[in-house]
Amino acid sequence: MDERLFARLAGWLEQQAVVLASVVEARGATPRRPGSRMLVTAASSLGSIGGGLAEVRVLEAARRLLGSSPVQGSVDIDLGGGADSAGVCGGSMRIALRRWSTVDDLERARAIRDALAAGHRVVLGAGDLGAPGVGNVANPDVRLLIVGAGHCGAALCELAARLDFDIHVFDARRECLGQSAFAAACRHAGDVAQLGALLDSERDVQAILLNRDFHADVAALEVLCARPPRFLGMLGSRRRIGEVVKALPGCREALRGLVAPVGLDIDAETPHEIAVSILAQLIAERRRY
Repeated sequence: MDERLFARLAGWLEQQAVVLASVVEARGATPRRPGSRMLVTAASSLGSIGGGLAEVRVLEAARRLLGSSPVQGSVDIDLGGGADSAGVCGGSMRIALRRWSTVDDLERARAIRDALAAGHRVVLGAGDLGAPGVGNVANPDVRLLIVGAGHCGAALCELAARLDFDIHVFDARRECLGQSAFAAACRHAGDVAQLGALLDSERDVQAILLNRDFHADVAALEVLCARPPRFLGMLGSRRRIGEVVKALPGCREALRGLVAPVGLDIDAETPHEIAVSILAQLIAERRRY
């Protein structure tokens, strides 16, 4: 959620000071990993570093930092189950705190926001995080390319809108793209060749084919296989998948990475159940990037 978080940071800084809380160390079993972040103001917050008592302690420390002289601090979270621990997971975390409040901070926040919105990764240094010797990368949202605007495409777009994807939907049938389910997406209709331009991004791309027919699958895969996305999945029966692959002998090598049928096997039947199964698989994949 770096893209949304830094956009909010830039917006909030126009009105008030904000503390950026970042997980910079995690050992053993912990609810979040290094690179997880949240924003804290005097009255609100965005994101999470793990919830529960651990997050309560981070919120309290962040709000103390808002009214103090230092611009950085840290919170050590023990989850070992002892008398003073914040949980019984068994691990520990270190949370770095950095107060953003100056004109220079606002310029930096805007620069990070704009770079992420353009699909670029941003290296965050110790000055950004408030942790000497520590740095990591802010990542733009993964592009989710939904090919097919039928019932399953609409359900997938509707649920994905809450999961920090850069969503694009393509269907040759322009009339299918007017549904409210696609309101959060960039919509594309007409010539299937335009899928090539949607792959031309520094963002990781996850493409899901949910077309209504065999011929639409073949046409889309001919374009996608010229520059295979990070993840390529297709819905359909094993017979249909086999026929599609057979129709594309020139794409055999590129199709070795095709995940089909796409989605975790949860015996899904309805469009929204299918969307859940696909999104669970996509989340697992993007955690590996």
